[in-house]
Amino acid sequence: MRVARAARMLFAPASYHGRDAPLGAPETGKGGAAMELLGIFHKKTFMEARGVCEAPYIEKGGHALSARDAATSGGVMACALGRMRNAAALAEELGLMREERSLARIVLAAYARWGEDYIEHIEGPVLTAVLDRDADALILCRDRVGERRVFYTAADGCVAFADHPDMLLEAGCLRPVIDADGLRELFGLGPARTPGKTPWRDMYALEPGCALVARGENVRVRRYFRLEAREHEDDAAATVETVRMMIERAVDDVVPLRPASMLSGGIDSTFLTALLRKRMEPVRTFSVDYEGNARHFRGTSFQPERDAPYIELAVERIGCEHTVVELKQAALAQALEEAVDARGFPGMADVDSSLLLFARKIAPQARFVLSGECGDEVFGGYPWFRDAHSLNAESFPWSGSLELRAGVLKRRVREKLNIRKYVRETLADAVARVEHTPHESADDRCLRTMQHLCFAFFMANLQERALAMCEHSHVEVLTPFADERLLQYVYNVPWEMKFMGGREKGLLREAVGTLLPESLRYRKKSPYPKTCDPEYARIVCGMLQNLLADRKSPLLHLADARALERLAASDLSPTQTPWFGQLMAGPQMLAYLWQVNVWMRDRHAEIAL
Repeated sequence: MRVARAARMLFAPASYHGRDAPLGAPETGKGGAAMELLGIFHKKTFMEARGVCEAPYIEKGGHALSARDAATSGGVMACALGRMRNAAALAEELGLMREERSLARIVLAAYARWGEDYIEHIEGPVLTAVLDRDADALILCRDRVGERRVFYTAADGCVAFADHPDMLLEAGCLRPVIDADGLRELFGLGPARTPGKTPWRDMYALEPGCALVARGENVRVRRYFRLEAREHEDDAAATVETVRMMIERAVDDVVPLRPASMLSGGIDSTFLTALLRKRMEPVRTFSVDYEGNARHFRGTSFQPERDAPYIELAVERIGCEHTVVELKQAALAQALEEAVDARGFPGMADVDSSLLLFARKIAPQARFVLSGECGDEVFGGYPWFRDAHSLNAESFPWSGSLELRAGVLKRRVREKLNIRKYVRETLADAVARVEHTPHESADDRCLRTMQHLCFAFFMANLQERALAMCEHSHVEVLTPFADERLLQYVYNVPWEMKFMGGREKGLLREAVGTLLPESLRYRKKSPYPKTCDPEYARIVCGMLQNLLADRKSPLLHLADARALERLAASDLSPTQTPWFGQLMAGPQMLAYLWQVNVWMRDRHAEIAL
């Protein structure tokens, strides 16, 4: 197993182009070393975990912490990972001197003032932890919308946590066991996951807006933030103005970082780039394409046209310093394994590896990059939002045929797992958790449910992808549309307003106003680009054949070899109906299965079925 330590890179003040690092920005160790987080609560020795993290260790009375940004006071240890939006204001409120204003010291002072409730005062994409030896307590807090991630295991009075799942395995905190539910997650929901779950037995993901609180041997999860269902009181004009103001404020928050921008030619990234250009210059933009795509592209209902003409128009209109990154098919396939290491789980196949390679090309020129990620989830850009009744009781709208998913498994495995039942129950449980207002129409109730599911399952997967692939490539991604203030407001806007003008993302298009020409403002939704060259499918098929030829392949203990062969011999056109989301069709399904095999093999996974 390889843990790619660069997956969690955060950067030194030098990365701010000669300016002082803004308060609340990420900190780094010497030479830009990886910032990693590993903590142990209530363990007699921490020695077996040494060597997993490159960061310094602090040990106090059975508690231990390894993090680049850490601080201690008496018997209390604190750390922070990410960006704290209100760092300056909070430091001022807490009376901290300038030299005391690292994020960890702010967390330490906040804990001293408010105890466990310090989490209510922290804003922005930051992960924090406090280990209090004297109170025999641990508070581990994830940000409100899940821009950072953290994993934990709790057993026999011990809690261990890390910002990468592989670190818990390497530290010996748990065995690499995949039980029946783990397999159901992989083959029924993957690459998405049920909130709070991982495929590993006894390893959990802390959900967004939650804190893990351990006092002695008592361990509980406290939810401190959730999207609340409220009556929307603003009229259409006020709603448009409020949304515009909130997006501008979210961009203002990241301007001190001097980011570049990922420019796709879609409304999300183009709007953010235009706002950035009004606030700083020069603005460097980057777009991704694939060798042979101009020749092989065929429009579909999901991806109707190429991005290139719209990118050219956006660059000309906004005034950017633009670079096109063209990826080769072989490199795309070769990076599939590295993408697994970056995520720590099987992911979105080449949709992951392409972003990894794309970000790697950006990193030498920019340490921070703006992304339009989450715009579709917030403003209703996906096809499943267009039909209030597209949500059925059998499966998630972005997930393809359950028969196809289960069909690759051996009969005994398929019967044991009963994937259809698991997915149906997971969906029903998630739907039951959605809160509504008393006066919602039937359509609005259905679409609110759809959006809530999209946040919890689909957006969470894409956020993990963006974070893991970019940080592995030594660049930090910034996602203004994931601002919790914007999410809370738009969550309650009636869908009639969200679809202003009868268009998907109509509210966002109105908020853009005259900043962009109509051809960009009203461009039909088109997802992140994927390769259309059949050469990629041929390469992936060859990789699968090698997997089938190796009797030691762990996937063959679960999957039916003949079923895999039939799948490889079927129509792998990238224009067919997607298997997951809008991008993962036949080639990506094969690549995902290949990733599952590599993931299990390199981590010496044990199957408990």
